[in-house]
Amino acid sequence: MTTLPRSAPPVATVLLALVATACGGTDDGTGAVPADETTTAAAATSAAPTTELFVPVTTTTPSATTTTTTTTTTTTTSTTTTTTTTVPPTTTTTRPAGPAAETFDLTADRQVLGRSIEGRDIVAERYGTPGDRRVLVIGVIHGNEDAGLQIVDRLRERTLAEGAPAGVELWIVPSMNPDGTAAQDRHNANQVDLNRNFPHNWGPIGAPGDGQYAGTGPASEPETQTMVAFMSQLQPDISIWYHQDANLIIPSTGRDGRIRARYAELTGLPIADCCAGGVYTGIAATWANVTLDALDAVSFIVELPGGVLPEEQVDVHTEAVRIIAAEG
Repeated sequence: MTTLPRSAPPVATVLLALVATACGGTDDGTGAVPADETTTAAAATSAAPTTELFVPVTTTTPSATTTTTTTTTTTTTSTTTTTTTTVPPTTTTTRPAGPAAETFDLTADRQVLGRSIEGRDIVAERYGTPGDRRVLVIGVIHGNEDAGLQIVDRLRERTLAEGAPAGVELWIVPSMNPDGTAAQDRHNANQVDLNRNFPHNWGPIGAPGDGQYAGTGPASEPETQTMVAFMSQLQPDISIWYHQDANLIIPSTGRDGRIRARYAELTGLPIADCCAGGVYTGIAATWANVTLDALDAVSFIVELPGGVLPEEQVDVHTEAVRIIAAEG
């Protein structure tokens, strides 16, 4: 079992890395991008976004006590039996609408990390023991590439039934782009490609609605701000981002390369470079790898095939997540 150091850089520090470098980079920082990424070249410029901070609100549902009284009467005896049932309390952390807070409750089983432009919740779920190896699975970043939801749904079902893998604190974010998921649109409600909006190596690309429009500045979008803040505090050892539909995993080196190769082996996905061309800056997985580099953490993209996954493939990917989470 690997236990990570938990000191995280303040969000203000992370978001100060708002550089506007329009060069290099790939969907996961390894030299290639998925086939569905279209190329756009028009530039847009803006000042760095302002992030307002909120304090999380924790609500505890108190223990509930139910008392049942049964009376039995015979000709000579009257007996009264009292049964008391206590339901343990549950804790859920929520936060007001608006940009992400600087701190999150990493002990809550479920919490709202932030909200999208249209007010939809960006939710995180936690399973396992706090302090074990943290593994984060993000089902959707591009709203119309949502087969990852099938995997996180099955992963939740199995974990509820069997528990988290030994030594693993499993985190699930079903969608960091709930507006795009609802609209079946690649973009968020501002027509920004969130996978071009992360602060590391951000560069201006296109205009609203273009395939890879990068937004008005690095981390300009509330959804991006939410994930930057959350992952900076969580510091996951492994994070997996689901995309479609290149049907591969891009190779890498070191521990990163070993874990990617293991996932590919377990699922039958090929390890392959792909998709030359385009401008690929502000990528979520690249930002995570650079930000958590001192921890030797791994953040990588799994490119699923297009369309709805067959049930047997959902099971295969669910098992792969559990295995690499346990193996580290």
